[in-house]
Amino acid sequence: MKRGRILAAAALLALLMSAADGMMRSAAAGREAAGEIVRLHIVAASDETEDQARKLQVRDALAQLLSPELSDCRNRAEAEAWIAARLPEIEDCAREVLKREGAPPAVTVRLATRHFPLRRYGRLTLPAGSYTALTVTLGSGRGHNWWCVMYPPLCYSGDRPENEEEAIHFLEQRLSEETMDCLLADGQTTFRSPLFEALQRLISRGRTQ
Repeated sequence: MKRGRILAAAALLALLMSAADGMMRSAAAGREAAGEIVRLHIVAASDETEDQARKLQVRDALAQLLSPELSDCRNRAEAEAWIAARLPEIEDCAREVLKREGAPPAVTVRLATRHFPLRRYGRLTLPAGSYTALTVTLGSGRGHNWWCVMYPPLCYSGDRPENEEEAIHFLEQRLSEETMDCLLADGQTTFRSPLFEALQRLISRGRTQ
């Protein structure tokens, strides 16, 4: 009985250490990825059907306006500077969509660092963390958000991400292998430490004795 309690306590400690190790690796991957990524965050005026539809129409208009030239930027700093220089043009584009759809053309555009939760984009999983983002707020901004990756371009058309393989190739050229392993995981992967594996083997042997 005592041996069983010791093994159970060791297993719990190993699990806690493994979870902490996984969180630290995920955070490190997020920081490294943030150095290469600009995200897009569009906030709808409300959750009414019409406002949610307008949010997606703004998304499509901005993708058409920005994606071709953003694809030519060599790094995140260059992309960020290119976006910053075009904030008035981005705001005008969103306003035109709202006016065309008969909505008040109230738009706020901001390029800044903000926190994002863990988010999946096709095969890519971006850990929670602080990322540079273009935030486009429509009207009062009380509706659900739209999130995607603006640079390298990885936004959605319908339910599928566009330019997924190109974005993955772009990141593979710039990020460490460990970070790419994290980004291409399913979002539920636990990074196991050598100690965790050793204790698992110890527990297994103890159960067979």
